[in-house]
Amino acid sequence: MQKKFAIGIPTLNRFDLLHPALLFYIRDFPNTKIYIVDNGEQKISEKISHPNIEILYEGGNKGVSASWNILCKKIFEENDYALILNDDIYLGRKDWEIDNLLVNFNRFFYVTTQDWCAFILPKKTYKVIGEFDEDFFPAYYEDNDYTYRIKLYGQIPYSIPFLNPFVYASSSTSHKNPSILIHVPFNKQRYIDKWGGEPNKETFKKPFNK
Repeated sequence: MQKKFAIGIPTLNRFDLLHPALLFYIRDFPNTKIYIVDNGEQKISEKISHPNIEILYEGGNKGVSASWNILCKKIFEENDYALILNDDIYLGRKDWEIDNLLVNFNRFFYVTTQDWCAFILPKKTYKVIGEFDEDFFPAYYEDNDYTYRIKLYGQIPYSIPFLNPFVYASSSTSHKNPSILIHVPFNKQRYIDKWGGEPNKETFKKPFNK
């Protein structure tokens, strides 16, 4: 029997924030698998061990898009929905609350917070829209890209307060490692080249107008 959802969390350098959240998630989601992509080789398995937690080591920083792809593919092997969370938040929801949301999920193509710190992606959406664009590396604009691709498919992106986290240490990864921000202008230009304008100012209907 296909399970409803599993949790995926990419982390680079903020396991110090993720660790206390995981202790709550173990309680909040007692029957839910939690997959973690450790991009920073933080030796997570030495710091926390639980039957529901699986650490995926990928050998260096794969970036946000690749991490989301890794997590989605893993989750969709046995689940219909992926609940993807930042490592710098605590969601503050219980498994039954997510289950209740998914009961009426047919009208949603996906749901997210305003800045994608938490989102739920259905397997059927991932199959139709495809993978996250890993050329937006290591982070920034990959979420805008996916949102626009969903719009091009004729679906409306939904941002719902339900997924707003109880605790959010916004941009804590870049605060700890400011070098990540060096890539922002490059990713912005790539987005413009790909879609003919900045987010919400796109002009192309096909990538790179081809």
